[in-house]
Amino acid sequence: MVAVVVVLAVAGIHHSSEPQTQHGASRSTAASSAIQTWRGAHQPSEGDALARGSVSAPVVVAEWGDFQCPFCRAFDLDSQPVLIGDYVQTGKVRFEWHDLAKLGPESVLAARGARAAARQGAFWAFHDAFYRDQAPENSGAVTEQSLMAMARNAGLDVDRFVADLADPAIADAVERDRSDARQLGITHVPSFLVNDELLIGAQSLDTLRRVIDAAAVKAP
Repeated sequence: MVAVVVVLAVAGIHHSSEPQTQHGASRSTAASSAIQTWRGAHQPSEGDALARGSVSAPVVVAEWGDFQCPFCRAFDLDSQPVLIGDYVQTGKVRFEWHDLAKLGPESVLAARGARAAARQGAFWAFHDAFYRDQAPENSGAVTEQSLMAMARNAGLDVDRFVADLADPAIADAVERDRSDARQLGITHVPSFLVNDELLIGAQSLDTLRRVIDAAAVKAP
C-alpha cells in the first residue's frame, strides 16, 4: 500500500501556509483507508467540468479550496498554471477541483456560482476570476448580483445561470465536497490529494513537484 503523508492543520485556523507533517502508523492506516474509499467512489470521468486533463493520466491531483482563501489564491494563480503546463498538458496529471467552502457564507455562494457556471462550460473562467479579483473574506463582494454580472461578462445565458444557482442539487454538491473533506480529515484550505498522498495546508511548488513525480513513479 502506498504510504500516506498527512500534514496536520493547526486547530482553529481556517487556512495555512505552513503545513506540518505527522508520522504514525495508526493515523496513516486510518487515513489510507479513508483515501482508498474516497478514491473508489470518485473515479475520473469524461465531461467533469471541474477537472482538467486526461482521465487516463497516471496521477490525479485533487485540490480542496475556498474561493475566499488567500493561500488558495496564491496556489491557483501562481503554482497551478505551472503544474498545468508541465504535467496536465503533457498527459501526466489530471487536476480536479473540490469545494471546501468553509470561510463563510460568501464562500458557499461563490462555490455555487462556479458550479452554476460549470453547467455552461465556464467553471474555470469563474474560478480564475474569483481568485484574480479576490476581496477580503465576507466583505460583501460576493452577491447574487455580482455573480450575475460575472455570468454576463463571461457571455453566459444569465437566466439559465440564475436558475442553476438556485438549484438545490448545486448546493448539495458543495456540501457533499465538504462532507468528503471531513471524512478525509481535511481541515485546511488549500489541501491536496496526489493519488494516495494527502497534503493538508498550502504547499510550495517544489513540494508538489516532488510528490507528483514520486506518485508517477509508483503509478501502475
